[in-house]
Amino acid sequence: MNSGFSIFIKNDFAKNVLTLFSWNSLAQAVTLLSIPILTRIYTPEEFGAVALFIGIVNVFAVASNGQYDLAIVLPKRNGQAFHLMVGSIIISLIFSLLTLILVAVFFDRLTGFFDSIVYRKIIWLLPLAVFLVGSHKSLISWFNRSRSYRIIGVNRLIQNSGQTGVRFGRDFFKNGHWGLVVGFIAGEFISWVIIALQILKKEFWRFKYLSVKSFVKSFREYFNFPLFLMPMGVLNSFATYLLVFALSLVTSSTIVGHYERAWRVVKLPLSLISSSFGSVFYEKMNHTLNRRKFYLLSYFGNLGLALIILFPIAIWGEAIFSFVLGHDWVVAGHIARIILPITIFGFATECVSTVFSVIKKNQILLIWQIVYLVFAIGWIVFAKKFDVFLLLSVYSFGGAIMYILLAYIGFQKIERFDSQETQVKSW
Repeated sequence: MNSGFSIFIKNDFAKNVLTLFSWNSLAQAVTLLSIPILTRIYTPEEFGAVALFIGIVNVFAVASNGQYDLAIVLPKRNGQAFHLMVGSIIISLIFSLLTLILVAVFFDRLTGFFDSIVYRKIIWLLPLAVFLVGSHKSLISWFNRSRSYRIIGVNRLIQNSGQTGVRFGRDFFKNGHWGLVVGFIAGEFISWVIIALQILKKEFWRFKYLSVKSFVKSFREYFNFPLFLMPMGVLNSFATYLLVFALSLVTSSTIVGHYERAWRVVKLPLSLISSSFGSVFYEKMNHTLNRRKFYLLSYFGNLGLALIILFPIAIWGEAIFSFVLGHDWVVAGHIARIILPITIFGFATECVSTVFSVIKKNQILLIWQIVYLVFAIGWIVFAKKFDVFLLLSVYSFGGAIMYILLAYIGFQKIERFDSQETQVKSW
C-alpha cells in the first residue's frame, strides 16, 4: 500500500493535480467561508440581478479571445505559443471595444433586462469585465503550458480573496448591486495585473520577436479554434447561464437569486476538482499512450467523487441551506436538490470534454451544444407557464442524459482516433 502511494505521488500527473488542488482548495475555502456571511448582508434579489450581469459577462468573454487561449498549450515552440497568447489578448481588447459600442447603441434594451435602475450605470462596466475575464484565460493558459500550476493556483486564491474582500465592504456602497458587481470586477482586475506582471518579468524579451507574419501564421494554423470552439464555447457558456437568463425573464430576481446560490453551492466543491483536474487532463491527454484507459478512469473517478460529495445535499438540502446560509434561503436548498442530476453528470463530462480538442473533433462539441440548447430552450418555452420547480426538474434530468451521451461519444471517438494513428504509424 505504501509502495502504491509512493508511486502515485511521484507520478507527474498526480503531482500536478495535487498542486493545483491544494491551492484551489485555499481559494475555494475563501469563497466557501464567505457564503454564510454574504447571504446575510445581500438579498436574494441582489444576487439574482448580479447573476444576470455576470452571466452576460461570461458569455461575451468566451467569444472575446476567439478561444485561442485553448491553443496556447499546443505548439511545440514557445515563440508560436507566445504569439497566440499576445494575439488572443489583442483580440479580447478589440472585442471589448466593440462591446462598448454595443452598450452605447443598445443601452435601453440591455438595461431593460434588469429590474434595478442602478444597472443604467453598472452596464458601462460590462466591456471592462469582458476584457478582464477573456484575456485572463489567455494569461492562465501560458502558465498551464509551462506546467506552472503553483502560479495558477496562487492566482486563483488572489482572485477569490479580492472578490470576497471587496464584497464584505457592503456599507461602502449605495446598494448591494454595486457591492457584488464591483467585487467581481476587482477580483478579476487584481489577479489579472499580478499574473500579467509575472509574464512581463520572465518573458518581456519575447516582445521584440513578435511579428505580423507570425501572428497570421499562428492564427491560420489554429483557426479551428475560433471556427468551432468559439461558437461551441459561447453556446456552452450560454447553456451554463441559461436558467439565469430564462428565470430572469419568466420570474422574479428573488427566485433567480435562490437558484444562483443553489447552483453556486453545489458547484463549489466540484469546481475545486474540475479546475485542478481539467487543466492537467488536457495537457496529459496530449501525451499519454493509453488515452482510452485514461479517459475512462478520469470520467468514472470524477463521477464517483461527485456522487459522494453531493450526497448530503440530496438528503438534507433544505436543512443544510437554512442552517448555513440563513432562514431566508430554504428555497435555495430545495432547488439545490432538484439540480443535482445535471450538476453531477455535467461535472464528470466537463472534466474530460477537452478530449475533443486533443483528437481535433471540436465540431462534435459544437453540434452537441446546439442540440442541447434546442432541447433546453424548447422545454423552457413550453414550460414557462408551469410551476418553476417542475421546469427545473425536467431540465435537470434531461441535461444529465445529454451529458452522459456526450461522454459516451467522446470515448467512441478516442477509440477511432487511436486506431487511425496506429494505422498511420504502421505505414
